[in-house]
Amino acid sequence: MRLLASAFISASFLLFAGPAQAADIPFNPNVKLKVGKSIILKGVRGDCGKPGPTWAQLAPKLPKSKTGSFSDGGTGMTPSGKCKGKTPARAVRFTAKTKGEERFTIYQDGFSIKVE
Repeated sequence: MRLLASAFISASFLLFAGPAQAADIPFNPNVKLKVGKSIILKGVRGDCGKPGPTWAQLAPKLPKSKTGSFSDGGTGMTPSGKCKGKTPARAVRFTAKTKGEERFTIYQDGFSIKVE
């Protein structure tokens, strides 16, 4: 009886919980960070409604940075005017390494970074 109740509870959870929602990827064009800290800068999408690029596809297209480095921020959803709403994307994480200021562009979006 106990096993049957446990199975029912598990099945009910799967039936009513539904699929997990992908997290929204923030857009942070103006950043001030301390050395060693990280922040998600933006999400890079693929075709509307389709998965974003892999990190291997995305990384070579990122600019060189004199104040930090870029890494994979995982996947989520990002707003897109072209897609008329949210669409899957890969997040670009920036980690501050050296004090200084710089500006760069990632996929047509400008960013201003200050590392203290």
